[in-house]
Amino acid sequence: MRKYIYITLKAMLVVLALQSCSSILDSSSKDILTDPTVWGNKEAIESYLGKLYDQMETENFRYVVFDEAGFPCQLTDEAVRSYTWGSINNQIIGDGGFQWWGYSQVREVNSFIEKIKTSPLSSSFVEMATAEAKFIRAFHYFALVKRYGGMPILTKAQDYTGSNLEELKVPRNTEKEVYEFIKSEIDEIVSVLPEEWDSSNKFRATRYSAYALKSRAMLYAGSIATYGEYDLNGVVGVEAADREYFFKESIKASEVIINSNKYELYDKGGSREENFQNLFLDKGLHSETLFTVAYSAPDKGHNWDFYNAPQSFKVDYGCVTNPTLQLVEEYEYIDGSDGALRTTDESGKPILFDDPKDLFKDKDPRLLATVMTPFSDWQNGYLEIRKGIIDGDKVISASNLTDAYGTGDNKINIIGKDGILDVNDPTKTGFYVKKYMNPSARVNSGRSETNWMVFRYAEILLNYAEACKELNINDAQSLDAINQIRTRAGIKELQTLSLEQVRKERKVELAFENHRWWDMRRWRISTDILNNFQAKALRPYLVWEEGKHPSEMKYIFEKGDAPKPTKTFLPRLYYVQIPTAQIRTNDKLVQNPGY
Repeated sequence: MRKYIYITLKAMLVVLALQSCSSILDSSSKDILTDPTVWGNKEAIESYLGKLYDQMETENFRYVVFDEAGFPCQLTDEAVRSYTWGSINNQIIGDGGFQWWGYSQVREVNSFIEKIKTSPLSSSFVEMATAEAKFIRAFHYFALVKRYGGMPILTKAQDYTGSNLEELKVPRNTEKEVYEFIKSEIDEIVSVLPEEWDSSNKFRATRYSAYALKSRAMLYAGSIATYGEYDLNGVVGVEAADREYFFKESIKASEVIINSNKYELYDKGGSREENFQNLFLDKGLHSETLFTVAYSAPDKGHNWDFYNAPQSFKVDYGCVTNPTLQLVEEYEYIDGSDGALRTTDESGKPILFDDPKDLFKDKDPRLLATVMTPFSDWQNGYLEIRKGIIDGDKVISASNLTDAYGTGDNKINIIGKDGILDVNDPTKTGFYVKKYMNPSARVNSGRSETNWMVFRYAEILLNYAEACKELNINDAQSLDAINQIRTRAGIKELQTLSLEQVRKERKVELAFENHRWWDMRRWRISTDILNNFQAKALRPYLVWEEGKHPSEMKYIFEKGDAPKPTKTFLPRLYYVQIPTAQIRTNDKLVQNPGY
């Protein structure tokens, strides 16, 4: 594994014998390396280890929960899906999604750990490869526990012989036991993993990658103990008495990273907006990233740009992720004041804007690096987002992008070239997503190369602050952690800190990084926020003035409902359903509550 986490397993210097094996927990066949000569070949081992890295469910750009381009943010209050097709638009949020993610990946890691013990290579090499495999296994179990709750903890590869079916049937461990297993795996390997790798191996797990996983996993466990329900004798849920233990374990893991002084928030100059935007575009292993999935087209590209490009800048699909007005207004102004957009004066009369971009003046710079707002600059052009035209008492609207208003040189399309349009692809909310997007060029399918930070330092500071506030300890240190993030962002520091402020900071800092869906679930707030959730939109209107060119006319903004149905989140959806086929195969598995 020399350049990227992803390396295709291929013919090396040896002939690799392949064998089909079955697991009672996942009956699909998987190829594993069984030839003894493989385990004496360093390149073959590292190639196979690269495959194991690639199988990690890091929930990166390729991760969807329902349909094509069905990104998790579309199931939260962050965004809505522009496309009207697909089951992601079902009224029940999450029902039927998050397809069964089974044990074939765990089995391959277990097989690797067992087989590498036979390697004649140096003990230090074997120890390091084993530590990396255990990091991957711990990551797999975190992916399992946050979806299903307690699941069987397997540390040996299961082999079906044709007559040992019953002995392969294993019951579910408790949710607490799985979190404890993750902790024990990490505690065992942190002294083995290096503090850093050389440049040719820089995307492999380090000691601090492992501590980052522990920081996140233990925070989740503490949240489940605090807000979740204990059921099925602990198969789901963690007892409230364990909340302090898990939060303190998260704090300790975060402190190791913080006190190492090896990481700091990305700050390479330019405006605060540019700096935050470049944090996600910089492909170097910079000071903020603890563990990264690297991309390089065409061998390993992704589709984030292709699916999310604004209407007039798209290659084909585009437009799919539309940030909500609710998210936009979570971003404060730089003086720390409430982030509600000021579209009306004190009397409630719409404010006339000579330059519609002025509506976003002095907003948190992270907003303008995360979300494309109406009339903002993009790829040597600008986003013309207009819902219609106000001419006196008349509201002029259209059902397509080509209908025009006015005559001669003063003629203009009613709807902006980038929407808003209630049908077809253009934005339904008045916004497009900007985080991770290439600002210089249109990108075709499979050609995006932006890297995905699985763990970054800002999250560690947020994890630390949240766990401290949950326990009401380390007030000064947790306040400092949040203020580091706000200072980097370019907004006013806080003087005091509440748990709700930590959550809000987490929402705006980590938007579209696939944290929000899981945060809402572990805090058990999805049933509150997402039940009958109606996404809000911002609608710009051109105010018509006879005799003036449209470029000289003013704009007003209207807040309203996005043209999408309300959503519902059922309590059972805090855990994913185990498919009935899996339970029929293994009758020792119990189903999650509510299914």
